[in-house]
Amino acid sequence: MYALIHNSQLILGPMGYNYRLINSELEDLEIDYKVSPRDYENVPIAIDVATKTYLFPATIIIPDHDSRFQSVGNFQWNIIEENDVPVGVEFIYPISDKTLDQIKADYKTQLSPIRRGKENTIIEIDLNGTLITISTSREERLSLASKLSASPGPHNFKFNNDVWMQITSTELEYIISQIDAKVQEAFDWEYSKVQEIDACSTGEEVYSVVLVEPDPEIYGIPTDN
Repeated sequence: MYALIHNSQLILGPMGYNYRLINSELEDLEIDYKVSPRDYENVPIAIDVATKTYLFPATIIIPDHDSRFQSVGNFQWNIIEENDVPVGVEFIYPISDKTLDQIKADYKTQLSPIRRGKENTIIEIDLNGTLITISTSREERLSLASKLSASPGPHNFKFNNDVWMQITSTELEYIISQIDAKVQEAFDWEYSKVQEIDACSTGEEVYSVVLVEPDPEIYGIPTDN
């Protein structure tokens, strides 16, 4: 990482080496100097001592912290000197504690992706004694709803398990209702987790709210079977 300093002011940085951007800034500062594509090997570079213009290596300091309960603020910077000679720039990022509301908001961001996973799945439906499987994706729901409104049926339909059936509009309505019930179940789950998180009084309680149940097969959890 690098930093461009001019007249004791931070012009660029911390950033990766970008000689075109650096040269553009030097031109704006009316400094007759250009860095080369490989000058990253030569830092620190005293571009113009009179105007205190330097290209420095940048040191990033982010103290150890727990991102669940703490956040990283905007950096403070200072020039590092050795024997009164400037040799680099140090960027120090402060750490602050999150409020309980911030912790809750951060944790809730995980809910929607999990809910979408629950919403978009494959379900089995017993249709007049025949077991069919069908996707609950929004695309599938829209396709079925479009088919239902297009004609009264019956409809020849191929399901996910390669089962062909001729289904009536009533049966199609039943399939859609089963999909809607599964989707609603996912939204009900998300709402219940929001309520559970909101009821927490500490950050530790928030992160103790289980969002993804452990897989019994992976963790060897006994099942009812």
